[in-house]
Formats: sequence, C-alpha cells, structure tokens
Amino acid sequence: MGTEMNREGDGLDGNEETQPDHADHSYLRDLMIALLWTIFPIYWMIKSSLTVNEEMYVARPPLFSNVITFDHYIDLIYNTSFMHNVWNSFVIAAITTIICLAIGILGSYAMTRLKYPGRSFFRNSIIISYLMPTAVLFVPMYVFVSSLGFYDNKYALLIIYPTFVVPYCCYMLISYFKAIPYALEEAALIDGCNRLQTLWYIIMPIALPGIAVVATFAFTMAWNEYLYAMIMTTSNVQKTATVAISGFKYADSAIWGRIMSASVVCSLPVTLLYIVAQSMLISGKYEGSVK
Repeated sequence: MGTEMNREGDGLDGNEETQPDHADHSYLRDLMIALLWTIFPIYWMIKSSLTVNEEMYVARPPLFSNVITFDHYIDLIYNTSFMHNVWNSFVIAAITTIICLAIGILGSYAMTRLKYPGRSFFRNSIIISYLMPTAVLFVPMYVFVSSLGFYDNKYALLIIYPTFVVPYCCYMLISYFKAIPYALEEAALIDGCNRLQTLWYIIMPIALPGIAVVATFAFTMAWNEYLYAMIMTTSNVQKTATVAISGFKYADSAIWGRIMSASVVCSLPVTLLYIVAQSMLISGKYEGSVK
C-alpha cells in the first residue's frame, strides 16, 4: 500500500508539473494566432504590391508570388500625382502635430500645476470634446471653413484637425505631468525660474518620452484622417494621401496593384516615426533631481 500511495503521489506531482507546460503551450498558440492575424494583412499588402496583374486578378490568388515586379510602384510614381498627395499629408500632419503639441503642453501644464476657477470643468470638457464623433461635426466644420474661403484647400485641415488632436494631446499629457514630482518645480522656482522657464528646462526634458509618444499618435491621427480631408479637398493637387488612395477605385472596379503599392508607401512614414519614438521612449531618463 505504501508503494501504491507513493506512486499515486508521484503521479499527482507529475500532473502538477505538467500543468504549467500545457499553459505555456496554450499561451504560445494564442500568441501565434494573434501574430498571424496581425501580420497577414501587412504581408498581403506588400505581396500584392509586388504581384503581376495576371496573378492578382484571379479567383484564388496564390499565397506566394511566382513573379515579383515593381511595375505598380513605377506606375504610381510616374503616372499619378500620389507622391504630391503624400507630401500634402506630411505637411498637414507635421504642422498639425507642432501646433497641437504646443497648445497641449501649455494647456496640460496649466491644468495640472496652476490653480484657477473652472480648472475641473476645463479638464472634463477635454474628455467630452475628444469623445465627440466626427460624423456630428463635419457639417458645421464644412460650413465654417467654407465661409472663411478655404474650400478645396489642404490648409483648411489645419483649422479642423486641432479640434480633435488637441484634446487627445491634453488628455495624455496631463497624466505625464502629474507623475513628475512637484519638488522639482519648487526647486527651480526657488532658484529664480519663472513658470515658462520651469516648463522648458525642468518639465519638458523629464516628460520628453511621453511627449514623443503623444507626438507620434498626434501625427498618426492627422496622417490617417479621411473624412474631413475627403470633404474639404476635391482637386488632385489638394488631396491628401488617404483620399488619393480611395480615388484609385472606379465604380465597380479597382486598380489593386496601384492601391496596394500606394498603401505601402503611405505606411512607411508612420512606421519610421514609430521606430524613432520607440527609441526615444526606451532611452528617456530623468534629467533632474531634488537637491
């Protein structure tokens, strides 16, 4: 009986030891499924941009291309104005990011550090304005911007985009500024710095990783925006990249090679920006200390 009990005990111990292995295998399986689910559309986009038309317009396209071609990219660059549309998107997204970061940093610092009547109201109104759906605002925005004479002008987007990018910047930066010890500011104020100098020399260097993340998302929001850009720009010279891609679909047909190559080109700036922001986030360190 003792031997049987020992065997049963050994069996129980063995089952307990194998349970983590099953959990690990299940976790790896779920991770692989999620990875394939995320990467496959990107792979298919790149693969389709390098596929000849004979393989693309079939009932069941092959998973791997037999012939690789760059004709779609050549056609996109030389036979369309898409690169000019990409430049339009870059200019609008970059200027929007700079404007919204400047407003967001000043507003977030004021709502975090300064005490004045209505501070809670302004902080809560940021969340409400950020949650306001675009479909509700695009008609009054169209009327307002058109009355200013900016119809079919890409710079009209510089008036519209801050209405939803600034609330996002403020909402995110408030949490970053709250995490910075107030003793650092007190030390700077005692040393003779004013509020703006404290913000520039103390707060911003410490919050630089967070500012880089917020700038990345702000740029992405302006870069990917479609509805306002479609409404406010009609000519090919003024269109942004997202609107130009939708123009490659005609009625019930689509030039898939041109669409996929344009999607690859359009995704490169944001991808590079995320890589740079990630390196800044990892290398970000506190540059101040309490004496």
